[in-house]
Amino acid sequence: MNDKSPIATEIEKEISNRYRYSRFDFIFNHILLLVVVIASSYPAFAQIFGGGQGKITAAIAAIPAFVLLFQRTFKWEQRGEWHWDYRRRLLAISREVRDQGLSPEDASKKINQLEQELAGSFPGVNYPASKEK
Repeated sequence: MNDKSPIATEIEKEISNRYRYSRFDFIFNHILLLVVVIASSYPAFAQIFGGGQGKITAAIAAIPAFVLLFQRTFKWEQRGEWHWDYRRRLLAISREVRDQGLSPEDASKKINQLEQELAGSFPGVNYPASKEK
């Protein structure tokens, strides 16, 4: 943005934050999925190749259930999508400021409206994301 008004600076900072948060949630979710795939496969391969000990194999076989519970509780995928949506909307406001001459006052109003629209929609721990609005 050429206009370095306080609102433009705030928008740039929030865009950066939302990118970082969405990227973390996305990568973490995929790491968990990789762990599930590996842990799900291990008991079968241990039996096929005869290398598994009973207790170790049982412990590894329990990992996917734990990870699934962890993902369902913290909703990493939905959180990543929420941050990405927020970032996308902030980028639109940023472009309006930069390319269409949107005044800082109007940009501030749009950000307030955006925050009101998104209030209560962040995927929480105790209830599904679809019921949060």
